[in-house]
Amino acid sequence: MFPELKPSQKYWIFILGMACVIFGDILASVLASWLNLAPQEQAFLLGLQDRIIPFPIMGAFVLFLVIGGMVSLLFRYYIMPIMRIAESTQLIALANPNHRVPEIGAREVAHLARIINASADAYQKLQQEVEATIYDARADLLEERNRFAVLMSELPVGVLVCNIHGQILLYNSQAQTLFRATGQTDFSGSEGRHGLIGLGRSLFGLVPREQVADRIEQLQQAVEAGDATPIRRFKVSLEEGYCLNISMAPVFSFHCEQHEECLPCERRRISGLVLTIDDRPSPGGPDEAAGSVAPAEPPAAEPLPLRSGVTPISDPRPVFYEFDLFHNRVPEKLGEESLRRLTYVAFDTETTGLEPTQGDEIIQLGAVRIVNGKLISGEVIDQLIDPQRSIPAVSVAIHGITPKMVANQPTIGQVLPHFHRFTEGAVLVAHNAAFDMRCLQVKEAQTGVRFDNPVLDTLLLSSIIHPHQESHSLDEVAARLSLTNIGRHTALGDAIVTAEVLLKMIPLLEARGIVTLNDALQASTRSPYARISY
Repeated sequence: MFPELKPSQKYWIFILGMACVIFGDILASVLASWLNLAPQEQAFLLGLQDRIIPFPIMGAFVLFLVIGGMVSLLFRYYIMPIMRIAESTQLIALANPNHRVPEIGAREVAHLARIINASADAYQKLQQEVEATIYDARADLLEERNRFAVLMSELPVGVLVCNIHGQILLYNSQAQTLFRATGQTDFSGSEGRHGLIGLGRSLFGLVPREQVADRIEQLQQAVEAGDATPIRRFKVSLEEGYCLNISMAPVFSFHCEQHEECLPCERRRISGLVLTIDDRPSPGGPDEAAGSVAPAEPPAAEPLPLRSGVTPISDPRPVFYEFDLFHNRVPEKLGEESLRRLTYVAFDTETTGLEPTQGDEIIQLGAVRIVNGKLISGEVIDQLIDPQRSIPAVSVAIHGITPKMVANQPTIGQVLPHFHRFTEGAVLVAHNAAFDMRCLQVKEAQTGVRFDNPVLDTLLLSSIIHPHQESHSLDEVAARLSLTNIGRHTALGDAIVTAEVLLKMIPLLEARGIVTLNDALQASTRSPYARISY
């Protein structure tokens, strides 16, 4: 009943309905009695109305006050606490084992909360023991992965791995530097001539699709001819004579429809590509001939055990990888894609004020990417922006950004095109996204940049997940999910905590049947905060 309304709204609707029932029933009874009287009896009663009518009205008011008071107590000590306990219990089970149910309401309800908290303590202890056992069991594997990451970071050439659909699932800092060396303005992203390098992004934004397709076909032909270690070399010309030398080797999959593993039948299917990249002058002249094999290259080894990604290690030259993308396909219909599999860009802005249509400007933009359910801490934007106007002292007191800090920084016209490329193919995420999107929209005419990405608002989603909570501010939502915002009121700090909030929210949304992007967008329209505009 009234699932989209706040608890206080439900209460007043219930009270109003009860008043209508009580007074309507008395009025109907009086009217029915009046119609059953003879004319002379009606005339007699009309003379006594000032003595008779006040008593039914007073009785109705007394009855309304008594029942209304009982309903108020019922809502305050039973209904509302039980609703909040239900939300907190689900939060413990799906997103935040550290959370505990508030012991509020009547004695019986508070007792229920204590029992749930005791169960939560036991559940958390068991979960910690299981996680410790799993960690110990995986310690060797994690150590091997970190060694692998260090090895990749120390290679003198760039390395990039993608699946057969062209989605990047590994790159090292050398590849990042080589593609960034094409002269594009860099605002803390890793940008190439045609696009950005990043996990889940398309290889074809960096290397022409035709060249890659030709080499894949040549590799497949070599595999079918019995070549165990085929490699293809080619050059990519970018701009102003800048060229990259690329060696391409396949990654094989040994799975097929007939067998769980195809090693016995010696079938091999190319499931991905390993590209090694450098910009050294090539002594061999033009691209390799079709069908030839580069003898000087080291042989392509059997595929490494490419599995799920881990957090990049702390290294001066990190390696970013997410091997679960090996089996990903680019979704044809984004709206039907699972929330867990989407690519997101969580972002936030700091501004000179709260009136973007009245001249307030963006002075800081922060953004971070989420790929395959993981926050990619190495792919961020953290950029101060020159607003080309004054910054009010009241705004400086909130975000701490002074006019001196933004002096000589890029303008919004320089930063937004870069941010637009950073968000390609992603769902935008913000807390109170109506404000941030309005800040971007008012700059469309000036910059020529239009953001038509789908947008999810963690403010709206929080009100859907926890409709009975009083506050849905970013601080309160983060606290409920046991998240800490270290950089509060900095654009990147708020963007990161917004990304973490979204990841924690996904299982809670799924518990309510909100599984796909379309589900989340439709649910957002039912939020009472969906009417906020700037």
